[in-house]
Amino acid sequence: MQKDKRFTIIEFVVAILVILLITLICYPKFLDILRKSSEQATVANLIALRSAIAIYYADNNGCFPGDDIEKSLLADDGKYIKYIPKAYCPPYTNPTNEITTKPTGKSGKWVYQVVDSTVTGRQAGELWIDCDKKDSKGVIWNTY
Repeated sequence: MQKDKRFTIIEFVVAILVILLITLICYPKFLDILRKSSEQATVANLIALRSAIAIYYADNNGCFPGDDIEKSLLADDGKYIKYIPKAYCPPYTNPTNEITTKPTGKSGKWVYQVVDSTVTGRQAGELWIDCDKKDSKGVIWNTY
């Protein structure tokens, strides 16, 4: 007598349950990895923007860009930076490549300090992320 080589419904259900269990275990880790990679991309983009500002400062005899920072950095066919990179502050805000000079603490945009401020303690030429939430390491975004 030959054995039937087809799957039974019980074997099929068990296989689906095993796949579902593996997915439930791995999915949160996958989301955490995506969040951390977005955070690291934001930090790298912040460093790139700060470098562009430093190069602009050196080329312009010690003068930082003014309110029109985007225009200044993108001038001369991307001499300082080719494009303004996005800031990803997951899961709090949507990614954006806008630079503002008026921080709210919640926008998730890049913030550029035009003049020295005794109120905030920021100096002219500083760039940071406008988010008062914490990243996955527990560091507040606007301290980067």
